[in-house]
Order: sequence, then structure tokens, then C-alpha cells
Amino acid sequence: MNRSLLLLIKLVLSVGLLVYLLRSVDLSDVLSHVIEGDHWLFGVAIVIYATVVVLSTVRWKVLLDALGATTPFSRLCQSYMVATFFNNFLPSNVGGDVVRVRDAARAAGSHTASLTVAVLDRVIGFIALYFIASTAFLFGGPVVRELAGARVILLGLTAVFIILGAIFLRSGMVSALIERVGLRRLPWAFEKFESVQSAVNSYRARKMAVVEAFALSLLLQFLGVSYFFMVARALKIPLEFGACLLMVPLCTLIQAIPISFNGWGLREGVYVVYFNQVGLPRESALAFSIVAAGLVVLLSISGLFVWLARKSHASETPQDPA
Repeated sequence: MNRSLLLLIKLVLSVGLLVYLLRSVDLSDVLSHVIEGDHWLFGVAIVIYATVVVLSTVRWKVLLDALGATTPFSRLCQSYMVATFFNNFLPSNVGGDVVRVRDAARAAGSHTASLTVAVLDRVIGFIALYFIASTAFLFGGPVVRELAGARVILLGLTAVFIILGAIFLRSGMVSALIERVGLRRLPWAFEKFESVQSAVNSYRARKMAVVEAFALSLLLQFLGVSYFFMVARALKIPLEFGACLLMVPLCTLIQAIPISFNGWGLREGVYVVYFNQVGLPRESALAFSIVAAGLVVLLSISGLFVWLARKSHASETPQDPA
């Protein structure tokens, strides 16, 4: 499908869902949450967001260091901020990964190896999100366990992660498959595969780096849920933390499906359903979702200034006459 047409469909879906949801509520009730909220708690949410950015950079550096790719933390942090900005303002929420892959390519040895690190970084993050959601599901009350789609999503991810774990632990599994499909007859594709395989083998030999990255991911995802919970408290929405521990991961996983513009509209619809199931009005759901996501977008604009400063510095750097 033409990329422009696909983007248009996503945009129409997002706008259509938002318009439908906003027209189905009393907007004055939505605004009252913002106007009458405990605004100082937004400051706490901002601190949590900044902590997430820093720890996300630490996780990325741990994975790069495992490949012997030593890159200054400050440079990686700047790159992560720029990537976060593009993730929020490009049509796809993975667009910023292009920035990270490009910036780390030289240190990682190739763009393919850098892409492998970025993919592993995301996969570990999703696994940690799954662990938090599964724990909340198992130990939450009956209302929490009945959240729409919870069982299906968690069971499906259980199967996916078991397969990924088997592939990671058994080095010969993918190689045997590649041989059977005859990838060696395509030198350019086989070269890319060998680069990926080399990076994965490095992580097999340095499993503690993967364990450290996973531990950081658990902390990061917990802080991510805490950010949303703090926004709920700032808006004076009586959302229980146990419900938030399952709601936020499930919604994050659902909005990763690329059918809307960066999750807008889809995310709000999911929260309306979940809030209704725990006895909270849809006005609260819309205020919660729009404010939490909107604040992230506003905070990510800091990455734009980092990007502009980097471009300005690059243009002022004298070029080698040779």
C-alpha cells in the first residue's frame, strides 16, 4: 500500500476516534479535571519522565557496551532525547529509532549491528512490560483480571516470548533454518544475517548484560506506570495503582499496533473501555489519556532543541580540505 495513503488512513482513524469520543462526553467535565487538579503533582510526573529518559539511555549503553561499542553517555543521552522527539512527531512511534541506529552505527561496527541493539532494546522493554502486566493480572482483584483482552494478550505474549527465548538460547536454530531456505545464495542478505548473528552471539556470551538490561527495563516500566498514576492523582482521578499496573502495559501493547497515528484515538478508546470496567467515567478516561500523552509530547520537544543544537554544531565544524 502507498505509504502516503497508509498515513492518511491512520490520521483519519485517529482523528475520527478522538472526535467520536470527545463528542460523547461533556467536555466541561474533562476540562474540570485539569483545572481543579493538584498541579504540583505534574512536577512529580515530569521528574519521573526525566528519570525514565536517563535510565533508558543507561539500558541502551549496557547493550552497546556488551558489543564492545564504547560511546560517551552524554552523546547517547542526547541521541535518545532526539529519538524520543521524532517518535512523538513522526507518523510511526519507531521513527526515532532511525536516529539511534545511525548515531550508534560506528561504535557498534555497522548499521545492522546497531539496528540489532535497538531491536533487542525494544524487545527487552516489551518483555519487562509483559512481566509487570502478568504480575498485576495474577495478584489483582477479579475486576482487574476481567479487563478486556487481558487474558488473550498475555497468553499470546507468553507463547511469543517462549519462542524468542528458545531462539536466543539455542544458537543453531536460526542458522539451520537459514541454511534450509538457501539464504547463502543471496550474499547481501546473508551478510546482514551474519552481522545480526554476530551481535546475538555476543549477547549469548555476555548474558549478564542482558540480565542487567532486563532489570533496568523492569524499573523503567514500573516508573512508566508510576508516571501515568501520578497524572491520575494530579487530575484527582481515583484510579487504584493495582489497576494502573495492568491498564497501562495493556494499553501500551495495544497502541503498538500500527493502525493509528502514534496511538492517538486508539489509546483513548482503550482507556475509556478500561475505566468503564473499573467504575470510572469516560470523562476521567479521556482527561487521563490526553493529558498523560500530551505531557509526554510537550516534554519530548526538548529533543528538538538538542537536534537543532547538534545540526548547528555540525555546520560550524570546519571541514577537512582533503
